[in-house]
Amino acid sequence: MASLKAIQRYLIIIRETRQSNGITLKELQEKVIDELTAHGDTNIAVSDRTLKRDLQNIRDNLKIGINYTPSKGYHMAEDEVSQPKNIENILESFDILNALNADTGMNHFVYPARRPAQGREHLYPLLKATQKKHLLFIRYQKFGEQEISEWEIEPYALKEWRSRWYLLGIIKGKNQLTTFGLDRIISMKKLAGKFIPRDINISEIYRDCFGIYNDENIPAEEVILSFNKKEGEYVKSQPIHHSQEILLDPTHQDRLVIRLKIKITKEFILELLARGFSLQVHKPDSLRQEILTRHQEAIDINSHNLQRNTEVAELDNGCPHSS
Repeated sequence: MASLKAIQRYLIIIRETRQSNGITLKELQEKVIDELTAHGDTNIAVSDRTLKRDLQNIRDNLKIGINYTPSKGYHMAEDEVSQPKNIENILESFDILNALNADTGMNHFVYPARRPAQGREHLYPLLKATQKKHLLFIRYQKFGEQEISEWEIEPYALKEWRSRWYLLGIIKGKNQLTTFGLDRIISMKKLAGKFIPRDINISEIYRDCFGIYNDENIPAEEVILSFNKKEGEYVKSQPIHHSQEILLDPTHQDRLVIRLKIKITKEFILELLARGFSLQVHKPDSLRQEILTRHQEAIDINSHNLQRNTEVAELDNGCPHSS
């Protein structure tokens, strides 16, 4: 596994070759040294040999094409420049990493959410197993269950959702892709054999989904929602789903109206409930009724059970209720 310093060099190289039309090895060396120095590193020595090895590792391990020609020097392959999404995500993570670890004062005003889920120690071995097509044996315990399940799994992909990581794999003897939360893996080991990968398009499977779970029995539906002007700006800047289409813009209207093509799942409903103060469901009727029912349940819970409220208040004051 690459060291933190090597990863830092990789990402500086990626950024500089992407931003330039071409850069020499000497110029690249100067850029790497300057940026590492700016982020508090000392005693930096980056040889030509080290940079060439870094470039090869970027090509082989990160699958990012950085080419070399005598006339241009080192430069990003055209298809990488035109499809920068993954690179942008990597570079954004690098900026945050530097801001948190550098001795430049940035760590005093960069405060990421500190609620990492368990199971991240499995990320790297799972990534390698997925790349190398190794069969895995895992012991797995679902939340709320005492029983520990044991599975042989073909690992296909890793997916992140709201600070939790998930393994997408196929259990031996089955055909359906199954989701495993890394925080629920008790233990795992690599088996001797490899598997022949099946033709699975992960992007297509999750195209109409919200979140991590995909129910093949739920069809995608047209959903039309609206939000007040202020909440609408948040929904515009961070779309709820990639299919989001703006029908009425709050710049010129009182409300933002959007259309989605999406599966109406529990995760999607919970997302809408979080925006309930502003949300109006226009279509479909079944979703509108579901939102009404959930809100009514919340009203009932918070309007009744006065005895329970009294007991909780007493506990909060350090005076346990005595029977």
